[in-house]
Amino acid sequence: MDDAAVLRMKGYTMGLTLGEGSYAKVKSAYSEGLKLNVAVKIIDRRKAPTDFLGKFLPREIEILPRLNHRSIVKTYEIFETSDGRVYIVMELAVRGDLLQFIQTRGALPEDEARDKFHQLSSAVKYCHDLNVVHRDLKLENVLLDESFNIKLSDFGFSKCCLRDGSGRLTLSKTFCGSAAYAAPEVLEAVPYQPKRMLRLQKEH
Repeated sequence: MDDAAVLRMKGYTMGLTLGEGSYAKVKSAYSEGLKLNVAVKIIDRRKAPTDFLGKFLPREIEILPRLNHRSIVKTYEIFETSDGRVYIVMELAVRGDLLQFIQTRGALPEDEARDKFHQLSSAVKYCHDLNVVHRDLKLENVLLDESFNIKLSDFGFSKCCLRDGSGRLTLSKTFCGSAAYAAPEVLEAVPYQPKRMLRLQKEH
């Protein structure tokens, strides 16, 4: 059964392809139940690498339903077919990502930039309060809704922070995210404090 048929059985009418990679793609769709357009991330387990299947995908599936914040893309439903395709139905951010927005419009006025940064910081703080770290913050993962409000997306590298016996957060060691946005500790393969970025934001 193809993706359109699977989605149709779940009450969605599949639309255009919004993005596509080697083992995942994002489609637009219309939800009969919600009466609105959505985005559907479709992951093919048969094509995905072993480390993604064993570590990153289970984390994403666990974390996404827990998130409920005005500046984070909402997850409506997650389901899987018997042949290993995972469907994540999400809020559709119709204005694209922040990188495209800046490339099209140029530098943002200070007030607008401050407002968008405040929205993003609020989303990150919310995650950190839940002991969830995103680990791939970049302009391409910051989407915009109809009113150009921030919607943080793509929790594929996210994880829940663990604490040791004394209650301290354990350090992360995995290199993940994008090199152009990575902190020096990540690039140098030094164990890092996963929540450190938020403290740096507050200092500035």
